[in-house]
Amino acid sequence: MTKVLLSFASALTLLLSTAAQAGTEQAQELSLRDTRVDGFAKGSLELENVTGAFFFFDRGDNGGSTIDLAVDSLRLGVMLSNPHGTGFFAGNSEFLGEVFGGPIFEGPGSVTAGATIFIRYNFFRPGARVIPYFQIGGGGVYTDIDQKGSRGLVSLPVEFNLQGGGGLRIPINRHWSLLMEAGYRHISNASIKSPNGGVDSLGGDLGFGFSF
Repeated sequence: MTKVLLSFASALTLLLSTAAQAGTEQAQELSLRDTRVDGFAKGSLELENVTGAFFFFDRGDNGGSTIDLAVDSLRLGVMLSNPHGTGFFAGNSEFLGEVFGGPIFEGPGSVTAGATIFIRYNFFRPGARVIPYFQIGGGGVYTDIDQKGSRGLVSLPVEFNLQGGGGLRIPINRHWSLLMEAGYRHISNASIKSPNGGVDSLGGDLGFGFSF
């Protein structure tokens, strides 16, 4: 009788242990899928809002002008592919459209506003707590910086806007992520009108993303 009870207890313990482990693994799998996989599937959408500052750097031909910008950017992105690959370069591609604007807090002029289209690569791996990404884009920008005040850095009210940089996405839950970026911005008219010194800036953004 004692042997039967011991055998039954051992079997019950093994069964409960296996069930608990399976439940934990299933919960982890669901959590992983909910918070880090669903938002990166092909066709998934996300809305982002980031705010930051960009500071002019002197290439040696600006004649002493300085133009520093504060920028708020609103973006809508769509995942172009499912996550693929292995190792560091595993990930997927994403297309984003952006509208941005903000004040000039140092230098001639008072405002910049425009639109950009981006191609981004997300270095995505299931289980990662931080997801790096790299992006590059271009578009147009309006500014009230004048040619005389900028000493030839800007000659037209509407010019081209080029951007490039990288960021980190930190998932908070199934939908929300914290975004931190560092990047480069360039404003010029592609020599449509001279002088065309251009404005080159380095800076960063901080904000949130919402996947749906």
